[in-house]
Amino acid sequence: MRHANQAPIVLALFVLTQALDGALTYWGVTRFGIGIESNAYLVNLMEAIGTGPALLAAKTLAVGCGVILFSTTSFRVLAVATGWCLGFAVVPWLVLFTAFSNV
Repeated sequence: MRHANQAPIVLALFVLTQALDGALTYWGVTRFGIGIESNAYLVNLMEAIGTGPALLAAKTLAVGCGVILFSTTSFRVLAVATGWCLGFAVVPWLVLFTAFSNV
């Protein structure tokens, strides 16, 4: 439990990355269409219930899973999930956003 004092920061960063991913995904699919999303499950959910509700449900589920990891002291797993989300979800959206923000 040597990482326990840093765990709340990791949880906060996880929640922040989920929020950023949700907002950037919403921007991306409303600008370029649902086809730009690479997660087939999320695409199917968006088609079934709409973009906003699907993203809200997916990000709520993700944050809930993060809270479970936090509460079970799975801090390293939570840190890895945070890094994964940042690197494979937030950063690509930010690159796309930056590329098209001047157009």
